[in-house]
Amino acid sequence: MILLNETYEFKVAWCKVCDQGWVAIVKAKGTNQYWVQCSECYSEWDHPLHAQLNIHIRETIDPSSEEIQEIGWGEYIIRD
Repeated sequence: MILLNETYEFKVAWCKVCDQGWVAIVKAKGTNQYWVQCSECYSEWDHPLHAQLNIHIRETIDPSSEEIQEIGWGEYIIRD
């Protein structure tokens, strides 16, 4: 369990998704790509303000079978 007073140097918000962790600024190893991520549920936002307001920029839909084949990911689908 994460305590509210636990030290996170780059925290920007308390996670509104899981209500259990700090959202902090992170950087991808070996790149200059930054975003914010929850320390508990690993939810991600592109900007600190998005996490503070719980705005998710990416909305998702299910792709078609054709789209999955076009991107070459069809071979990774697990068939029962």
